[in-house]
Amino acid sequence: MSAVALRYSTDPGCPSAFAAEPLRWRLLWLYGDQILWELHMVVLDDTATIHACRAVVATRLRWPDREAALLRRLRVLAMAGEPLDLSDTLELAAEEAGLPVAELAAYCAEPEVEAALRADLADARPSPSYELRRIAGPADRVDLPGPHPIEAIEAALAGLAPELERRADPRSGAEVLDWARIPLAAAEVAAVCGDGC
Repeated sequence: MSAVALRYSTDPGCPSAFAAEPLRWRLLWLYGDQILWELHMVVLDDTATIHACRAVVATRLRWPDREAALLRRLRVLAMAGEPLDLSDTLELAAEEAGLPVAELAAYCAEPEVEAALRADLADARPSPSYELRRIAGPADRVDLPGPHPIEAIEAALAGLAPELERRADPRSGAEVLDWARIPLAAAEVAAVCGDGC
């Protein structure tokens, strides 16, 4: 069971958030399901990334187990130069994330999706930002706006929830790739390995 909720403010088209992906994978390895990740879209550009953000929010509402996969595919496509305001890019990302493309496109137009996106925007923070809070027990919270090194996030986690168990470093890059179940960049594998590979 998760002990800490981590609200991750991000945008599929944000280069700083893409650069922080190795850190996110390292945290996923170290703490697993002890941390409940909550993705919140900030919409860096309301003429381009808003469509991708809306698709991520729609996926959160209807297919929550595919939300992170869609964000990942959108990020990779955006950083490869694909425009996020084109329906072809969104459809490709949705297909690669295992989502029903036509159903997702239709659902994005629903009022509940727009309301959820507006709720994200109402509390937008710099991308990437992290807000950590205990799920049970004292209502403690730590805000880490903007990019931070992993040491800062781990220090915040230790202060907030000292009972968290930290997983040992992996023994090899192959172990990391088996665990991730998706292709990772070399920098992401190296970050997950820490000093262990």
